[in-house]
Amino acid sequence: ILQFLSAYARSKDLCNMPFLWGEELEHCLVEIKTLPDGKKVLKLAVNAADVLATLSQNKADAVDWHPEYGSFMVESIPNNPYGDDVTTLGLVEKNMKQRYTLLNRFAGPDRFGLTLVTYPLMGQGDFTNAEIPFSSDVSQSLFVPDICINQTHPRFFTLTRNIRLRRGRKVCIQVPLFIDKNTIEQTVDSKYNIDDTPVNRNISCKATEEKVRKGNKFGKSKEVVEDTTISSAINGNGSTDDLVLLYTPATDYYYAQYGTTEDKAKLVEQRYNACPCPTPSVTHPCIYMDCMAFGMGCHCLQVTMQLSDIKEARFVYDQLVVLCPAFLAVTSATPFQKGLLCDSDVRWLTIAGSVDDRKKSEVPRIIKSRYDSVSAYISDKIPNANDFNDNHIEINKSHYDTLIKEGLDPMLAQHVAHMFIRDPLVIYDQAIDIDNKTRMEHFESIQSTNWQTIRFKPPPPDSTIGWRVEFRVMDIMPTPFENAAFSVFIALLTKAIVRFELFMYTKMSLVDENMGTAHRRNPCGETYHTRRNPFCTRLTTSDDEIKKMTVNEIFNGSEDYIGLIEIVRKYMRAVSMTSPLIERYLTFISMRASGAIPTTANYFRDFITKHADYKQDSRLTEQIALDLALHVKGLAEGSITDESYLPSYLLQEEKVGEKRPRSD
Repeated sequence: ILQFLSAYARSKDLCNMPFLWGEELEHCLVEIKTLPDGKKVLKLAVNAADVLATLSQNKADAVDWHPEYGSFMVESIPNNPYGDDVTTLGLVEKNMKQRYTLLNRFAGPDRFGLTLVTYPLMGQGDFTNAEIPFSSDVSQSLFVPDICINQTHPRFFTLTRNIRLRRGRKVCIQVPLFIDKNTIEQTVDSKYNIDDTPVNRNISCKATEEKVRKGNKFGKSKEVVEDTTISSAINGNGSTDDLVLLYTPATDYYYAQYGTTEDKAKLVEQRYNACPCPTPSVTHPCIYMDCMAFGMGCHCLQVTMQLSDIKEARFVYDQLVVLCPAFLAVTSATPFQKGLLCDSDVRWLTIAGSVDDRKKSEVPRIIKSRYDSVSAYISDKIPNANDFNDNHIEINKSHYDTLIKEGLDPMLAQHVAHMFIRDPLVIYDQAIDIDNKTRMEHFESIQSTNWQTIRFKPPPPDSTIGWRVEFRVMDIMPTPFENAAFSVFIALLTKAIVRFELFMYTKMSLVDENMGTAHRRNPCGETYHTRRNPFCTRLTTSDDEIKKMTVNEIFNGSEDYIGLIEIVRKYMRAVSMTSPLIERYLTFISMRASGAIPTTANYFRDFITKHADYKQDSRLTEQIALDLALHVKGLAEGSITDESYLPSYLLQEEKVGEKRPRSD
């Protein structure tokens, strides 16, 4: 807290900082391995450290490379920030393409990078290229070996171990399983109502001691109420067609923290207590995952923007918070996890579950994991801003009092004090007794492990960097074009929000409800609570000012709503910005939001279910995984074109005198 206060005092009067921004891509390394019989199979390549060492030697490139949680992950960013002029915006996709090319060049023989959210066969059998015996002493996972954790820095092993130790048992991730014709009979373990795997026999719901290395597969089980209707169906009563209807779409039980019912807290506690023993509390068969790598091994697209001053950053933060569910839906790219089709299309709550370190005594008092959606607005730009914070929010009261005493306003003090309900997960011996006026490590140990949809970032000490906002919600997509389009769109939308003073506010409880909706399969087909008039100058929490809109309406507008794309066009006209490239980006986003072209999740799901090797059992086979990886690689490189996914005219540079169709 003292370190934040020093940063606040040092930087609160910073103003007129230029709009600078950057994006971050997370790549997954894979290898095509040839078996003795000549068969080719896809493996997860756990040699990212070697690849990063080679890439980092190429200083001439306009790219910076960084490690991530997984030993198979590579993070890439531009080595200089972008601006807001049309020339700079045109460099984003070129920079991304360079990163894809460089990574593939230096990945090693038969290896390449993909911007997939999840590795297709994560946790299924012998899925890595490491030729060593399975070992999971750190995570104690049944499915993922510790070799998948980055071992070049102690932070990652320490995070994994400390989350498990603080929680008192392994993490437990439950994602609803997509139910196809043969799923119940061939894929569901009827004992646990989870996906069937050979190692399920090692699941134990008995109390065990933490010190037992591989024996504490689960902690102490809790009594739960069995849904006899579901159990009866799973045990064979009822037709397969009845089961498909029964299980799809998945129950909102999996997203209880986003619920609106009076028993929200009860449902959150019920789900928490479903782990460590997942049976028989889940009424919809689920994909069971048991370690941090399943979540922190997901890949995403993030955009960080420097704003003019602290007030502008806080205002932008709030408006983008409201839009997160719609952007999660339109970028959805996670129809499979752990080698299985999900009844969900996004990664978000998988990561939330993977780092959920809450103790039993803290649930449901603390309603969310430390990785989850934003729980409170922070700007005081309008007099009644705090009225929109209608959810109960836990805070560290002593820290809140300190912040108020030092001159922070209640909304910003609440934001910071809310972060400090969490314990630090990693502290370095050599950085315990440090100067709180010139160092930020202790604050960052909390800030960096409060992973939320938006992050409010104070300026680091001894730098020329200002107040920033990080947009963290989007799934990563297969191609540089897609990722560049959404990155540029977020930057331009942010500029429009500032220029026109747009108010997107809804009650925070409605943002939560929208986040839950975005976790349903085909989330672009759902509706989301949205402010009718973002140009209003007076706003209240009245339901009359809010309307449920489709993703198509949110982006493309309707008779009574302008739409985000037209807001961006309005900004471009106001600053006399014209760009055929940006117009193609807007056309693409418009088509995806309207359903004219599918989301990545829908496209992948269709690819898998129509594959010749698919058995209508919700499983991805080795052949499906290999073919999908090669297809995604081809899309990213441009060697494969699919008009149904990315029409070729969107990907081609404008020729002189040629006009492209507009999205409106």
